[in-house]
Amino acid sequence: MSDLDHIRIAVAIARAGRWLGAAAIAIVAALLASLFMGRPLHTLAALALCLAILAGAVLIYVMVRIEFDRTIFDAALGAADVNAYFAAFDQSRSQLGLGQPAREMRPVAERVQGLIRLVRKMGYLFALQVILVVVGVWMGRWPF
Repeated sequence: MSDLDHIRIAVAIARAGRWLGAAAIAIVAALLASLFMGRPLHTLAALALCLAILAGAVLIYVMVRIEFDRTIFDAALGAADVNAYFAAFDQSRSQLGLGQPAREMRPVAERVQGLIRLVRKMGYLFALQVILVVVGVWMGRWPF
């Protein structure tokens, strides 16, 4: 598999991650609205819903990182020499103080694996957020 194929896969995975991010944002908005309207919640229910909002906030940060990587990989698809593009990108990133200087050139497949790890983290955070919402809503129905 060529570097361009790896990059195309990375772009597709990052674009698919947008759906998880959009769902997380919707859940956060709904939870914020529900926490400040309606009847008082049991403390444990409110805690679970607040943790779901926190997980959503972290998920949104991860989503931004994935979108950043997607634009980098999109630009690499149009580059004449992918390795030269990533070498120049790493040098520019280092000069701007956005991370540590690269000690050695990372292969494209390794860069794609990093993006895949971010998307997996996003999926785990989304699952955690959904579980916390279900638990919070379930506990919120408890009479007190």
